[in-house]
Amino acid sequence: MNNAKIWLVVKPTVGIPLFLGAVASTSLFVHYNLLKTTTWLPTYYQGKPKKAASLDVPFRILSLPEAVAISAASFGSGM
Repeated sequence: MNNAKIWLVVKPTVGIPLFLGAVASTSLFVHYNLLKTTTWLPTYYQGKPKKAASLDVPFRILSLPEAVAISAASFGSGM
């Protein structure tokens, strides 16, 4: 462990809950401020009704080039 000597100063029964509490409170603070200062995050959490699929879009069938048969003779007799 990189900073093992910290536990000689701070007991783990105090330090670990204090650290985890600081992380949780910072996370709650950041998320609260994001909800209050942005316009897109509350609407993202609300969700939007999904659009139904539409078949009004025209489509075109693409024609693929015909397959070309290649015989072993066309490669020459390299074997």
